[in-house]
Amino acid sequence: MVTAPANKVAVLALTRGGAQLAGTIYKLLPGVQLVLPQRLAMASHPADTLYFADWQQAAGTAFSRYRQLIFIMATGIVVRTLAPMLGSKRTDPAVLVIDEQGQFVISLLAGHLGGANELARRVAELLGARAVITTATDVNEKVAVDILARQLNCDIYPLHRVKLFNRYLAEGEPVALYSEWQLPPGLTAGFDLLKDRTDDPGTSPVVYITNKLLGPSQGARLILRPRNLVAGVGCRRGVGPEQIIRAVKTAFKRGGFSLLSLKALATVDIKMQEPGLQQAAAYLRVPLLEVTKEQIAALAGQYVQSDFVRESIGVGGVCEPAAITASGQGTIKLAKQRLGAVTVAIAEAKLW
Repeated sequence: MVTAPANKVAVLALTRGGAQLAGTIYKLLPGVQLVLPQRLAMASHPADTLYFADWQQAAGTAFSRYRQLIFIMATGIVVRTLAPMLGSKRTDPAVLVIDEQGQFVISLLAGHLGGANELARRVAELLGARAVITTATDVNEKVAVDILARQLNCDIYPLHRVKLFNRYLAEGEPVALYSEWQLPPGLTAGFDLLKDRTDDPGTSPVVYITNKLLGPSQGARLILRPRNLVAGVGCRRGVGPEQIIRAVKTAFKRGGFSLLSLKALATVDIKMQEPGLQQAAAYLRVPLLEVTKEQIAALAGQYVQSDFVRESIGVGGVCEPAAITASGQGTIKLAKQRLGAVTVAIAEAKLW
């Protein structure tokens, strides 16, 4: 079986009836990649259909390559096939199982973080079928914390507490919620909302949605970190990555921000080839974004300018205008910090 783009939903079948239903899903659901047995190859199938001779190999390739999989076959076959491949809820793809008659769409794996529950509901609606969702929070009509994180594009810290907090929600225990930003409607069901980050939740466990550093907590706590902070960075030629990394970390500490919310580093175009900046971005696992001198010039009056920087590179500053531009005209949350041969400013991008 040849490789295919990873951003599609792989639909796999083993029988002629399953292949027919797969074709129906292909027509109804955008971004579908059919994966069918070679013996069922037909001219009427989509031109990009992938065919296989070895089922175990085909399933393994699909499991490692696609983020969402739909199996049209018996649940037992899918369980036995995928069992040796399972890793963790953070890395495993979403897996659905559908019977050949298209009556039931079962969310089997990665229901929350992988989006299997959401996909099951969507496919069931398209087919006029029944979505089978067994996760406790969904059954009890509560918003699971990993669903909340997925909807808001947040990282969860610490991840191992997800099960604990979802159990609290499923069993109706009070769970407090604080968000630095107003949340979209429908995402706060089951939570007791806090108006301020410093409010005392009593003995209730708390979910915080924030990019800020938090002090020690006596009770159970789960933090959802949106990646919405851009660090604008200026530096002298030849500065090493260690200095840049240390400067970024220092700036985040001064601003009271968590590095888990770092979205990108940004700098002026003529600095993009600095090895230190490239290596620092790689170490921090974020992209290094380019901001042109023309974009910086357009922000005149929105940041404190430096005659020295203007004489050196032709614009009045780097870190602040770079952070503003790369964050989508976000708000400066930490003004320019001079940290040795490096300058850093932090801007916050708008959320949802």
